Parts: sequence; structure tokens; C-alpha cells
Amino acid sequence: MIERIKTITLVSVITILVWVFAEAESLQRRDVRFTLQFVSEAASERAIQADDSFRGSITVGFSGSASAFVPAEELSRVGPLTLAIGSPGIPTTPGEYVVSLRDALRADPALRKLGLTVERVEPATVRVHVEAMEVRTARVVVSVGDSVLDGVPEVRPASVKVYLPADVAGAAGSTLEVYATLRPDDLSRLLAGRRETVPQVRLELPAALKNKRAARIDPPTAQVTLAVRQRQSSLELTGVPVQVRMAPGELSRWDVTIPEQDRFIPKVTVSGPSELIDQVKRGEIKVAGTVNLSFEDLEKGISQKDVVFSELPSLLKFDSETKLVRVVIKKRASP
Repeated sequence: MIERIKTITLVSVITILVWVFAEAESLQRRDVRFTLQFVSEAASERAIQADDSFRGSITVGFSGSASAFVPAEELSRVGPLTLAIGSPGIPTTPGEYVVSLRDALRADPALRKLGLTVERVEPATVRVHVEAMEVRTARVVVSVGDSVLDGVPEVRPASVKVYLPADVAGAAGSTLEVYATLRPDDLSRLLAGRRETVPQVRLELPAALKNKRAARIDPPTAQVTLAVRQRQSSLELTGVPVQVRMAPGELSRWDVTIPEQDRFIPKVTVSGPSELIDQVKRGEIKVAGTVNLSFEDLEKGISQKDVVFSELPSLLKFDSETKLVRVVIKKRASP
């Protein structure tokens, strides 16, 4: 009896495995969406570009075993399919063509590895333009808009190759320039007055060539090293308070007062880096006039002293018509 149960169980397991395998290998039809790009090799003297009506998204109808659709779905998520000049179904001679995507994709190595059959593609065809290209060497120029630089920027590489359609290459002239343009956002991240390197700055064609079909730059980016000059600004303050400073040991020995009319400086102009001036505006940096009284000043009983606004080296500069502040010094009687 036990042997019979074992035999029935074994037959059931084998039957299930056979059914699962047959289901996995049974013929199925399924649609998978891909992104498709037409590409031109960097060193090629031909360029291909799809018509503007093609949005780059295609639906491929496959037939094949169910198990083969798993890698097909994974492939659709990895990145775009590419069709290059010279691959099966893609023309190489300059001109305008209608490409059958079904024929071209049936020969695509990435899809052939799946073991699936390409039955249909939507859209079925794409109109493409193949153009003859000329290669020019262009100098890379750094562009920073209205920003002011300290010194000359360094760019690497200093020159690049530009591929231009043959019908516009002549109009580009013998001296060609491309631009490593740093946007305000790029520059705002740099520390003013310090030489820094910005990697992967995208290169741009001059305005006359920007919209030319198939024009491209190799390599497309450059590394720029530069220093942005500190932006300077100024601020006028009114009624700046005056304070007295002397050694702690002298506080109990002297009474020092400032006449009421000298307790505020009428007008002080602060100038320096814009970042610091903004901090003064927000009250993050407090500005006050200070009268420093030394032991000798107190003993002599001086009646006026220079006012200072910063005792330490500072990037901020202070200017005021009021240079002297009157003081009244009285020595306290001994207890």
C-alpha cells in the first residue's frame, strides 16, 4: 500500500512539472514597449536622424515561449534600443528614407538573443534623414554671462571636433568656436575669489548652428577651471551706536560717559563683498562704533578719542565723516 502511494505521488509530481514546463514553453503573443533611438557613431562621416514626428516610443509585438518574455521586459527597462547607420535595414547613403522597423528590429542582436519573433511594430515605419557630415576642429570658449572673473579661465580640452552637415559646413567659416556656458546656478555654487574646477560643462554650438539637424560635438562636455571675482556692494547706515571699551580692571576705578550728541554716529558707509553686506542688512553682522580707552588715556583724562568700527582685519570697509567721539573721564574716589 505504501509503495502504491509513493508511486502515485511521484507520478503526480512529474505530471505537474511537465505541465509547468509545457506552459512555460507554449507559444504566446505579447506586446512590449521600448524606447528607440537612431544613433550616429562619433567618428562616422554620416549622420542619421528620425523625422520630428517620431517620438521615440515603439510597441513591439512578439511571439514565443512565455519564459522568453521575462528578459524582454527587463530589456525594455534597461535603456533604449538603438539602430545605427550600416546596421541591417538602415541606409548609409545620404538621403531621405522610410525604414521598416519590423525588418530592422528582427536583425537587432539584443532582440535576437531573446529567442522571440518580432511579428509587428507600432509605428510600422519611421522616416529618417541620412546626411553627409564634415569634421571641423573648434576652439572651446568659456562663457559666464555678466559674471566677472579673476584671471583667465582654463578649459580642457581646449579644442573639440564638430560634425556638421556638408551643406552648412561651408557657411560655418574657417574659424569655429563652441561654448562652455556656465549658468548662474553653476556660478552661485562657487566660492568667490577662489579658483575652482567645474566638471562636465556641456558644450554648445554657436547660435547659427544650434538648430542644424545632426550637428554634434565630440566630446560633448569640457572641464572648466576659473575664479569668480567677489561682487562688491555698499550700504549706508544711520544712527550707529557708540560703545566704550577698557580693561576690566579699570571699570571700578573710572566713570566714563559720552555726551548725548556723540552717542550715535550720524552716518556710516559700509562696503565690501555682497555676501557680507547682505548679512549686515539682515542684522546678522552688528555694526557699532567703539572707543577704546587705554590705561594712559584714563590717567590723562583725554576728552576725545578716535572711533573704530572693526578692531580685527575684515573684508568690510567703514567710512564716516565722524572720526572723533568726545568722552568725559572721572576718577572714582578711593573707598
